Amino acid sequence: MSAQLLLPGIDPPPRPLPRPRGTKAPRKAPLPHSLFFALLPDTQDAATIAAFGERMNSLHALKGSVVDADRLHVTLFDLGDYEQVPVDKVAQASSAAAAVPVPALDVVFEKSMSYAKGALVLCADDEENVSALRAFRQRLGEALADVGLKPSRAFTPHMTIAYARRKLERHALEAPVRWAAHSLVLIDSHVGEGVHEVLGRWPVASLQAA
Repeated sequence: MSAQLLLPGIDPPPRPLPRPRGTKAPRKAPLPHSLFFALLPDTQDAATIAAFGERMNSLHALKGSVVDADRLHVTLFDLGDYEQVPVDKVAQASSAAAAVPVPALDVVFEKSMSYAKGALVLCADDEENVSALRAFRQRLGEALADVGLKPSRAFTPHMTIAYARRKLERHALEAPVRWAAHSLVLIDSHVGEGVHEVLGRWPVASLQAA
């Protein structure tokens, strides 16, 4: 190391402190409100799917937590996480949903697999099984863009039926799970509380006519 020339009476600069090893920045707490659009099955279909989730949990010894029938849904658009529910965004989203009639949708999931964050989901490889679902989501996305929101284009149709640590590879079900969409809902998920608060609901066209 070359000698550093210093003026008389001036101390050399202190050496930099060593960086602590293995220190990670603390994780930020998740925001308490998560908004999303989802399609819900009717009561009978939801009960059937919840019972199927119980059988899957037992059959594969997942030792997981099965999603209750009244919380089963297919997410269409994630509208973001917030400290407080954004009244303006809720109004925009509701306006978009009201502009798009909800058709009677039949959805078929013939596969199951482990997904993000330990979720066990129902999904589809056959595009014909989810084509009506995709078409409706496309129309809703256009309506959301028309009111100034920025909906994501990425979409993998699926329904979470359980949460478990054990992972399952994508596999075919013995019999496809068929269900009919009952309504479109705008949900405020109270993060960490297991609460889905419905901020808006739009029944399928046949129910509106009735």
